[in-house]
Amino acid sequence: MTMINSCWSPIIWVNNVRTGSKVIAYYTITISFILITLIAYQMCGGDSTQLYNPLFEADVRYSLQVWGFFSIIYFTVMIGSAIIMIFGINKVIRGLLLPWLVIWFITCAFQLAFGLWLLGGYYIYLQVVLSCLINWLWMGYNFYCWLCVFSAYKMFEKLQSPNIELLWP
Repeated sequence: MTMINSCWSPIIWVNNVRTGSKVIAYYTITISFILITLIAYQMCGGDSTQLYNPLFEADVRYSLQVWGFFSIIYFTVMIGSAIIMIFGINKVIRGLLLPWLVIWFITCAFQLAFGLWLLGGYYIYLQVVLSCLINWLWMGYNFYCWLCVFSAYKMFEKLQSPNIELLWP
C-alpha cells in the first residue's frame, strides 16, 4: 500500500511516484553538489559566520576542516545513493531505493535536531527563530520527498510480491 499516489510539491509536479522519485533523485544530486561547493568554500576560508550555518561554531583551522570533510563525504555518498536509486527505479529493484531512504531520513533527522539546537542555544536572537522555521519548512519538503520515494518502494514491493495460491487436494 502506497502512502501517496502522486508527487505534487512546489518544485515537482508529476502524476506518479515513480517519475517523482526520479526527479527527487536529481534534486538530491543537485542539492548535494551545491552543499559540497558551499562547504569547500568555507573550508578554504570563506565566510561561515551566519548563525543558521551548521558549521557556524567550528574552528576554521581544525574542526571546520574535519566536519567539512565528513560533510563532503556524506554528500558524496548521497549523490551515489541517488544514482543507485535512479538505476533501481529504471529496473524496478526496490532494494536499490533503500540506501537513499536511510540517508535521506538521517538528513531529515539532522535538520530537526539542528533546528532544536538553534532554538535552544540562541533563543534570545529573533532571527534564529526565522532561520529555524525556514529550516523546518525545508525539512518538511525533504520529508515529503522521502514519503514519495517510500511510496515508490512500497509500490515496487507490491509488484514484486509473489501471488501464491494454495490448491487443496
